[in-house]
Order: sequence, then C-alpha cells, then structure tokens
Amino acid sequence: MSKNFQIRMARLRVESVPGMLDAIREIGESLGLRIICMNAAKMAGYRHAESAVRYGLRAEEEGAMTARSLEMEILLYVSGQRQTGIGMTFGLIEGEMIAWVGIVPGSDDAWKKLSGIMTFIQEEEEVPEERIPLLKELYGITDEELGVAGRDRIDELVIERTALLEILK
Repeated sequence: MSKNFQIRMARLRVESVPGMLDAIREIGESLGLRIICMNAAKMAGYRHAESAVRYGLRAEEEGAMTARSLEMEILLYVSGQRQTGIGMTFGLIEGEMIAWVGIVPGSDDAWKKLSGIMTFIQEEEEVPEERIPLLKELYGITDEELGVAGRDRIDELVIERTALLEILK
C-alpha cells in the first residue's frame, strides 16, 4: 500500500544545514510525518522529485532500503547513487537555494508550518537550459543520448538513471 505524498517547490535560505534539518525534523515529528528537501539545482524537475519519492516509499514498504531513513533513501534515488555521501549533496546546502520539498503523507498543516522557514514558489515548467550541462555531468548523459531523446526529454533520461538504482540494489 503506497502512502500519499505532496511535493512543492520552495526558496529557502540555509544558514546552517544541521540547524535547518533540525527545524524541518521538528515540524515533521510534531505532525507525525516526514519531510524531504531535495536540491532543485541538481534535479530535472517535478517528475524527477516525484519518482524519487515513489521509489523511496516502495523500498521502505518492501523492507529493501539501502539507507537508514526514508529521507536519505529518497536522496539516494534523486542522485542515482548508492553512497549516502553523494546522496547528501542532493539535499540541503548552505546559502540561498531552491528545493523540491516532499511531505509524506501530504498535510496542509505541514505546508503552513514550513512556510515559516521557506517560501513556496511557482514550479518550473521545464528544466532551465543552464542546468542541462550539470545534469549531463551528474547523471552521465551523453550529447548523443540528448540528441536522440531531445532536450525537452532530459527529465526522462535522468529518471531512467535514477531507476537504475533499483536494479543495482
């Protein structure tokens, strides 16, 4: 049985990653849910965030998680890697950042509480052109693949890479 979840895009200022994680964890614990922040600058949009959350939830339900927490498991799926050290770099970073924020299960109260520490913004319509070189590097996407699939389908190529983590487990 799959849990429901919600994902939104937010802008936030992170003075201290541990401090922000504590604030987010406190909100989650107060409402009996889990909150995951994914670095949007390293991601291929909403569908990428959604697939990572779905894969993480499935791994948790099947008792097949690589990580000790759902939050870290989701970051592993975001990164397409099995090393938590790499996965953590796809989470919060110090300074100004844009994040995909996932809440499991979805909760209006959680969004209200989170709005005290972040600002929810309009979601990206498509992956910004300037992010393409980084995505190619992070996920090992070649110019040939991008040429065949088309630039507008880079999200599918990235999601394909993250889905490979499921096979490599």
